[in-house]
Amino acid sequence: MNVVQKYGGTSLENIEKIRAVAKHIASFRKEGDGIVIVASAMGKTTNELVAMAKELGEDVPKRELDALLATGEQKAVALLAIALQNLGVPAVSMTGFQSGFITTEHHSRARIKEINTERTEQFLKEGKVVVLAGFQGINEDGDITTLGRGGSDTTAVAIAAQLGWDCEIYTDVDAIFTTDPKIYPDAKKLDRITYDEMMELSSTGAAVLETRSVEIAKKYNVKIYIGKSLETDKRKGTYVMNDSIFIEEMPVTGISISDDCSIYSLRGMENDGVAIAKLFQLLADLHINVDMISKQTYGDNKCTISFSCTDEQAKDLDKAIENHEILSEIMVEKQPNLSILSLVGVGMATATGVAGKVFSILAKEGIMYYQITTSEISISVTVNRDEKIKAVIALCEAFGL
Repeated sequence: MNVVQKYGGTSLENIEKIRAVAKHIASFRKEGDGIVIVASAMGKTTNELVAMAKELGEDVPKRELDALLATGEQKAVALLAIALQNLGVPAVSMTGFQSGFITTEHHSRARIKEINTERTEQFLKEGKVVVLAGFQGINEDGDITTLGRGGSDTTAVAIAAQLGWDCEIYTDVDAIFTTDPKIYPDAKKLDRITYDEMMELSSTGAAVLETRSVEIAKKYNVKIYIGKSLETDKRKGTYVMNDSIFIEEMPVTGISISDDCSIYSLRGMENDGVAIAKLFQLLADLHINVDMISKQTYGDNKCTISFSCTDEQAKDLDKAIENHEILSEIMVEKQPNLSILSLVGVGMATATGVAGKVFSILAKEGIMYYQITTSEISISVTVNRDEKIKAVIALCEAFGL
């Protein structure tokens, strides 16, 4: 068996849990197996490190923050390797730099440029379990970088793609469900889901798997298994793969929820394209990936551009617009505290009437919705955050989720 396994922070929260994960690995490992373990930082270590940095001042350089945060994963992999060795399992820990992850220069949201697995493969040939620090790499200037939220998922899938192996993601949830069971307790477990559906759900708020990791998995055909840490029965989890079960009467596979949304409307912009180009260049410079873009044109050659972004990105954008030579003169309206609900399913590609049903249900429940976007396999709407639970329950019941 050759496999990459990733364990999340809740699975490695303390020494006892690290010991339990090590015992689990030792229990299934057989001689000749190739096993790579990717580990996240222990428990809430990352949040604690960020808080420590902010105690020293609000101005925290991203380069130094990356160097600080990377220590969380390094601590976890070293402890897990020690636990494995004490169980008689030969193991070696490796940082992002040692495991050959070369990234772009963007601190806090770097992207992987290449992976040199030569050293990893040498350790595997020696019969060792390789324990890699997730979430991190090194840029071409030699600086430590981090891959952003969910970066350990990206590390795991990327190394699996490079080795040509399957990837197993272990966390504190049993599987992928049709929606968040904390909001809708009757949500159904999904045995399998396609890469495209998982990418849509992840990119629109489902936190169980990072979007970039699914993108890599699809590109390199890496089969992903998601399940609860230490659970040995694979039937209880969910597989993310090319093929899935498609039931024509069920066009919607699941609903994702994102509470992190603000809508911007820039009114009175010149409709000559120059101001719009400058706006989106500014967004690109800030590395803001906007969603739900719309444009309304008026008779006086003016227009309104509306788009959504995360609440965190909105903080940087507010400052940038205020200091911009052209955009600072334009009327900017911001609507924060919104949630995005995204209905996803490959069946939407051929089904009709899904949008009409969604809007009818929301209208019946008296739920106001704002911007709308669609793709071949999804429909997303923004609603007021205090109405999201009511909306999710109504939509799940209507679509049999």
